[in-house]
Amino acid sequence: MDIEDLSNLKSYVPLLEKMKQRLRDASKRQGEVPKKRKSRANAIQDYVSQYDRTHYQLLISFVESPYLPSTAPLSELQKILFKEMRLETHHRGFYVLAKVITRPDRKTAIMALIEDEADEVLLLHLHQQHNEHVRPTEDVIREHSVCIIKEPYFKSIGHGNDVLSVDHVSDLLWLTEDDERIPLQWRPRISQLDKSAVEWKEEGNEAITNGKIQEAIEKQAIMLTACTRYASGLKRICTTSQAQTLKLNRACAYLQLRHYDAALEDANCCLDTEKGLFGAAQAFYGLRQFHKCYDTLTLLLEKYPANQAGKNELSRTNARLKEQEHGRFDFNPMHVAAVKSKSPNLDHATYMRPVAIQETSDGRGRGLFTTRAVKAGELLLCEKAFAYSYADINDADTRSKISVLMNTYTNRIVMGTQDDLIKEIAQHLLRTPSLAPAFISLHHGDYEALAPLSVDGMPIIDTFLIDRIISLNAIGCPKTTPKLHQKKDSPSTSHNSTRHKSCGIWILASHLNHSCTSTARCSFIGDMLLLRATRDLSANTELTHWYHAPSPTNAAERKEKFLQTWVFECKCALCIYEQATPKRMLGKRAALLQDLAAAFEVTDGVDSAKAERLLAAIEKTYRCPAAEVPRLDLWETYLALARLHAERKQHAKVVVALLKLLGSLGYVIEGAEATGAGAVDTMPARVQRWGLGVDCAVEVWVRLREAYGVLRPELGSWAEECARICWRVGVGVEGGVEEVWGRGNE
Repeated sequence: MDIEDLSNLKSYVPLLEKMKQRLRDASKRQGEVPKKRKSRANAIQDYVSQYDRTHYQLLISFVESPYLPSTAPLSELQKILFKEMRLETHHRGFYVLAKVITRPDRKTAIMALIEDEADEVLLLHLHQQHNEHVRPTEDVIREHSVCIIKEPYFKSIGHGNDVLSVDHVSDLLWLTEDDERIPLQWRPRISQLDKSAVEWKEEGNEAITNGKIQEAIEKQAIMLTACTRYASGLKRICTTSQAQTLKLNRACAYLQLRHYDAALEDANCCLDTEKGLFGAAQAFYGLRQFHKCYDTLTLLLEKYPANQAGKNELSRTNARLKEQEHGRFDFNPMHVAAVKSKSPNLDHATYMRPVAIQETSDGRGRGLFTTRAVKAGELLLCEKAFAYSYADINDADTRSKISVLMNTYTNRIVMGTQDDLIKEIAQHLLRTPSLAPAFISLHHGDYEALAPLSVDGMPIIDTFLIDRIISLNAIGCPKTTPKLHQKKDSPSTSHNSTRHKSCGIWILASHLNHSCTSTARCSFIGDMLLLRATRDLSANTELTHWYHAPSPTNAAERKEKFLQTWVFECKCALCIYEQATPKRMLGKRAALLQDLAAAFEVTDGVDSAKAERLLAAIEKTYRCPAAEVPRLDLWETYLALARLHAERKQHAKVVVALLKLLGSLGYVIEGAEATGAGAVDTMPARVQRWGLGVDCAVEVWVRLREAYGVLRPELGSWAEECARICWRVGVGVEGGVEEVWGRGNE
């Protein structure tokens, strides 16, 4: 939704076809054992000569044919050497043990040379890793470190280069320095490992102090291993108290790395301590489990009332609970914070009281439904992103996230942060596997998700499932929803063609089904998605949101987009009517629309009477009431006509044009007609039915307010309130309409 799709651009399609041909050529070598291998020295020389941290350039990434991650326990796999491996083969039932022998480099993957126990050398491609600004390349792959690659994929990348490609982050295991599986020739000196638990603890603490959090995690793991080894014979060196201290320290490191599941597990072993309770509360907060966080902090302060950090966290948690339970958000500070931040991940809760996920009655799977009656403009959902990737092409710190992602399997090409979002979610699930079920439950088409979610106590991460879910559920978004309801002299206020580079996954909002006549509208403040009703809705009404905004000229494009990307055909009233309208009638309407456009292109003044006659003729080409099927061809012309009448101070004609505009969008309004200057109509005006939630609606109501100020002053405040409702629908927040349109008395 609102993603920049390049699938049909001629400049990119040849690149995709070239990559597909290369893959076909590579597949012909499946099962081959490479006849010529580079010597260790030549491989290192070639690698070093190509090592290049270039300046920013737009990257092109490819998603190749999917394959499943390893689900086998390591104990069931056999070791294999590089020389035994075959090209274009997933070596199921095997693993390789390898040591990194060069410093790493980063392109579309993180690369380094690795060797096996027979001194054979291969190039490793490690995918789905954090960007450089999140985790430096040298911290992802460390020279001299040792790893296990489960069921390795050995592939040809052309030009005589063969690589071990790790596409699933769970297929690679890094071994700690003291791991007994490391061959003797690769192990550090004994003096480096022969340390007491206290010495390991001090090294871990020093690593935390120096900000080397990942290193701290590894050292804390070694500490616990040391405690286990010495427990039987050296209890005086590693006591229960020391083991508890080690877990508390490791929990702190896990919290800094956002490994909330692991942090909670360690902290739960120490709930009889002040530090353990506080660590558990922080882990619950990170997991967005605010009620459990509140309960834990309450217990902490009962036992340790002087804990100021606990008091501060309790205050913060209370604010999240008010947001979560009652929708009490202060949107203005949120907007300011998002605008100022280069990575607008905001600290707020998700509010969803008025909505719930239910099965649809027409076989379209799950949808989002109202739990009670709601009014137009009402906040239905304010959701924190499950994962979010923001980038600005003009910002050096974030633009590296933007790439062109080409899927050789689905033939889809997109530009933006989708590739970065795949990495973010892969790492997110690796850090916090308890969140995986909610994400995996999202629609993923015909892709078959794995049943086991973990093996050997570690999560299983399927990169291609992540890509599939993103392709069907990701929502393109601005940093904050811009003020698209522009000034009065703007030529257009439509944003139907808006496509965004940034994107995210919102679990609840992903359940919104499509309709071109949507009943809800999304807006954004950083990684917070706001959903508001575009009309009054009764309880148990399905909420819909357009995946591709409708316009009078994109009916065929919409149909192709829905079939190509989401594999469905829209059955909304608008699409059904467009398909059922006879070609003769469509031709007549097109001719009249062409004449209407020509009427506004004259240089010596628009003949408004002629434009009105043409509009009346076009209206007659519709056989269905606009309240049932909006007339998208007409609203922009009615708006242009209203602007023209406003310039000429023809207030009654302004009202007529704008009410017809609203009618073309599906509005049903009573008592709002112009009655002439000085006249009083006692009939109260009201919106009986709200129409499409397009951006121009704010301007329409503001111009009605101005015209009513002359013709029917008693309707000015009503029109202004309608403008505020449309503003909330389009922008998401309460304030801001005055800055763009002024107040009613101006």
